[in-house]
Amino acid sequence: MLLAAAGLLLSLPAVAQRRNVGNLALQPEAQVELALKGSDYLLVGISALAPGNSGGPTFAGGQLRLGYERFWSEKWSSGATLRILGGPNDGYGDFIGQAGNIIPGLLLRHTSTAGGFVFGQRLGAEYGTTYDVLGSDVKDRALARLRLDVERPLAVGEKVSLRPRLAYEAAAYVRLQRDDNELKERVVDFGNLRGEVGLRFSSYLDITPWVASQTWYINTLPQFDNAGKQVGGGRTNLLTPLVGLDVRLTLGGAAAAGERRQLPSQH
Repeated sequence: MLLAAAGLLLSLPAVAQRRNVGNLALQPEAQVELALKGSDYLLVGISALAPGNSGGPTFAGGQLRLGYERFWSEKWSSGATLRILGGPNDGYGDFIGQAGNIIPGLLLRHTSTAGGFVFGQRLGAEYGTTYDVLGSDVKDRALARLRLDVERPLAVGEKVSLRPRLAYEAAAYVRLQRDDNELKERVVDFGNLRGEVGLRFSSYLDITPWVASQTWYINTLPQFDNAGKQVGGGRTNLLTPLVGLDVRLTLGGAAAAGERRQLPSQH
């Protein structure tokens, strides 16, 4: 079921006509996780994004991430999130280009294990609203997110463990009604393929270097030259390669509990 769903997600944007690869961007994040009863947690994370060859400041924008998750059983959990984005440009958070800079959300997670591998499915719903004291014509947008991931925890010595992981997430704006004069949008608006190797040094500290290929699927008015050949616009995939480093500190008396489940830093 997981592989079939992943194949469907990866095939949806395959009919795109144009592909534009941007410069490599850096996205480090510092997290503090408060371990609660069981595997529940409170999360505070601060990240920044540095677009390559931007010609401006090193970091063009950033994101404050707040989260709470409750584990109802060994396989199921749910929670709430709040993301606050800052910077001169929109979409310097989870998805480059996403509308809104105040984005509350809800999530539902299912986790299963087979043959030493851990399989995860995360379904999320968010509502991005734009707050701009100077005024803005950016529309508020609801977003549905689906992430599929697989990891294989590996022990290295007595204290250090590795967590190689591969994840793919697709996100789409929720469109209940579209005006006749509006340009038809893509089925999937954002995609993110991420590979990482988490380094867990103790119950309180882990570091996760990662790489990702993020895609913004857009559809704009086509542009033609004098010969009638399309030279721009239309269905376009904007790809951004990313390199990141998540540093997480886990606090609280429950952090060292032997039965506690620690999620990847991507949460």
